[in-house]
Amino acid sequence: MKAWPCMVALCLSAVALPAFAQAQPDISKQIINAPTPETFTVYGLAAKPAVVKDKNVQGGRALRVPIAAASDQPWSVGLISAINQPVKKGDKLVIVVWARAEKLPEGASSARISTIQVGLAKEPYTTVFKGEGEVGSDWKMVHVVGTADRDYAVGEISVSLHLATAKQVLDIGPVLLLDLAR
Repeated sequence: MKAWPCMVALCLSAVALPAFAQAQPDISKQIINAPTPETFTVYGLAAKPAVVKDKNVQGGRALRVPIAAASDQPWSVGLISAINQPVKKGDKLVIVVWARAEKLPEGASSARISTIQVGLAKEPYTTVFKGEGEVGSDWKMVHVVGTADRDYAVGEISVSLHLATAKQVLDIGPVLLLDLAR
């Protein structure tokens, strides 16, 4: 995790967050989820996806997720990263995802992640905040910024990605949720 602060610092400077610009915190203390590919839960696939080694991604490992077809319900194949710290109302949160398309959709130059979000971890799965991402065949760091609308206990919310946007194979590297209030 020691190399993550440099990459995340670049991400945070890109979104120009004033709190980050004033002080350079120990970013590892702001990670409030289980960020490594081995810890992700993937649903909607017939078989469990494999963790692959790749020296070109932060952390050196990624989860290879084969999506068999596009769906009008992109959440039919998804990835979840558990949040292991409480969140307070007003906390500034940043989701950072390293991703790439190992196999692009036929005829496309990029692959789409329809939703990158923090939301309730159980029904009604209400979204706290969300964004989307587009990646090519090279590793890309995608980020989404939001604010907690209320206090959340450990396990009440999670980070999720909706992936069934095309027939494609996505490699998902580390997924970090940073709480900038820490």
